[in-house]
Amino acid sequence: MFISRLPELLTRLDLPAAAQAMGEAAVGAVRTQMLEGYERPVYRTGALHDNVSFALDGTTVAIGNTLPYAIPVHDGTCRMAGRPYLADGILNHADALRQAVMRTLRQQEA
Repeated sequence: MFISRLPELLTRLDLPAAAQAMGEAAVGAVRTQMLEGYERPVYRTGALHDNVSFALDGTTVAIGNTLPYAIPVHDGTCRMAGRPYLADGILNHADALRQAVMRTLRQQEA
């Protein structure tokens, strides 16, 4: 017979801390993508780069920009191809994000 220890494990883990670690790592991943992930960096004045942030809602992490031109840069316009730095940053650096969360969870076990 299999007995799941998941409920016990979840009560011992600080999932908001893991979500915080994920958010911080995601911001770093997106900023790296903006600077190194394309032929030309997604960087002119640095405002868009510096505006990348995350918000937590329990254990849900939302990442994005609040500047009005963030969407046209990300998605493109009729005159400019988009550079989806948010999606690409998360997807291209998924291992680093997973490692950041795992480090936080391992620290809690100690």
